[in-house]
Amino acid sequence: MRTIGSNEQRIIEKAAAEAGIPTLLLMESAAHAIAMRALQLVAERGFRKVMVLCGAGNNGGDGFAAARLLLGRVQHLQVFEAEASKDNQGDAHLNRQICLNLGITPQPFSEFEPTDGLIIDAVYGSGFRADRPLSPEFERLARKVNQARMEHSALVLAVDLPSGVQADHGQVAPTVIQADETLSFLYIKTGLVSYPGHKAAGQVYVHDLDLPESFLEQVWQQQNLHTPSALTAEELRAWRPQRPMDAHKGTFGRLAILAGSPGLAGAAILSGRAAEISGAGYVSLTVPAEIYAAVLEASPSLLSAPLPEEPLVQEALAKAQLSFWTQRLENCDAALVGPGMGKSTPKRPDLLSLVMAAIAEAPRLVLDADALNLLTEPDALEAGRAALRTRTQSGLEPAILTPHPGEFRRLCPEMAAMVEQDRIACAEALAALTASVVVLKGAGTVIAFPPKQDRHEVWINTSGNAGMAKAGSGDVLSGLLGSLLAQRLPLREAVCAAVYLHGLAADLQAKLLTERALTPEDIVSGLPGAFRQVGWDK
Repeated sequence: MRTIGSNEQRIIEKAAAEAGIPTLLLMESAAHAIAMRALQLVAERGFRKVMVLCGAGNNGGDGFAAARLLLGRVQHLQVFEAEASKDNQGDAHLNRQICLNLGITPQPFSEFEPTDGLIIDAVYGSGFRADRPLSPEFERLARKVNQARMEHSALVLAVDLPSGVQADHGQVAPTVIQADETLSFLYIKTGLVSYPGHKAAGQVYVHDLDLPESFLEQVWQQQNLHTPSALTAEELRAWRPQRPMDAHKGTFGRLAILAGSPGLAGAAILSGRAAEISGAGYVSLTVPAEIYAAVLEASPSLLSAPLPEEPLVQEALAKAQLSFWTQRLENCDAALVGPGMGKSTPKRPDLLSLVMAAIAEAPRLVLDADALNLLTEPDALEAGRAALRTRTQSGLEPAILTPHPGEFRRLCPEMAAMVEQDRIACAEALAALTASVVVLKGAGTVIAFPPKQDRHEVWINTSGNAGMAKAGSGDVLSGLLGSLLAQRLPLREAVCAAVYLHGLAADLQAKLLTERALTPEDIVSGLPGAFRQVGWDK
């Protein structure tokens, strides 16, 4: 699903004007959509009051126009306006004046008081900047609106975006209006599927402003627009892989996993189980000898093997372990390195060399958790980045890196300060530095592919919930990623599907168990239901 930011919205509106479609007509289409949804909510909830909050500019103009359409159709209509709205120009000025001519007298924001009813938030639109100071007028209003929701069961319908949310990447102001529903225009705004903006949006609907789909597509192609895509179930249904009736184990690929350490056997088990349930034909799990028995007992169907522990001389031991792991790589379709692997120890003296071997030799590769941490050790970062770039230059498929924000800061110290402000830009930066696919985990996981012609393909995931914020959830994702790669799905489809299915499995299980009680094991158990829901059950 396409998303757009403020710049793309301006480009489309300009193209519409050049095609002879006046901006006033677009505002009227927006107002009609707002009013129709407002009337539906009034009927469903039995609201007697409708309060329209109009800011300066075109978003406020949408609000004034919607208020005109609601006049006489609701029991009690109130319009509140920002002080600056009195200086509106163009279409916004015209619609404000029409309201005045019809007897609608806007009240200042200062007179709004928390109460029940429907609140239409038309204060700020897609041009809002989260890095600019808020007016005291808006801050007081936003607090009162949020109070009305919490204490008086008011419902907030946001126009285009909740006021205080930035359209381009979802950053929010210190004070933001929390919406129950958001009606976004033309396409869904990038900030509505990115966190933290998504948290303020509620249920999101999209209205095309009555512009023909063919016209929008023409503008998209002619202007060469390029924006992140929202990852939804719709894409996965189109990507459904086939599993032929005459298949055998080899048909669905071999996944080699290097994972686990004393005290962290669970990470290896979770990733292996997720890979197995997700359909890989062979899942070969290489673990330290100390946890081999525990892994074998927990998951006897996995093809587990211990790393060698002899000879005792460290240099020779390192060589023996490297040789053993290299042999596992030779027979695989994909490799996963890192879950719970820990740091180098006397019994595993050179784990970094095992990671580098996978970078150089694995046909398809996922680097997760401690594999990423090993690459950020002193004197390893630049060599690791170079190895990842060399991998693609040699003709191998880009590796997949799965950092959480903390791991990202260590992998990309150049962008460390930005990871909470612009996750999209951060994921793109690391993808460019490493020539790898970056899965920047977190609420609204961002997937960035290496740039082509200076442009990144970026996806923002829309599945998942706060119950996933537990140790082990990432191990499940890495196993799922490795499994779909081993099954030879195209790179984009494998990565995007794994991220979405991981979140969907958690969503399905949370409905049964609650988010609070959700565990990584539950996510693994939820994978079959997730596959079924997107049509991947055969």
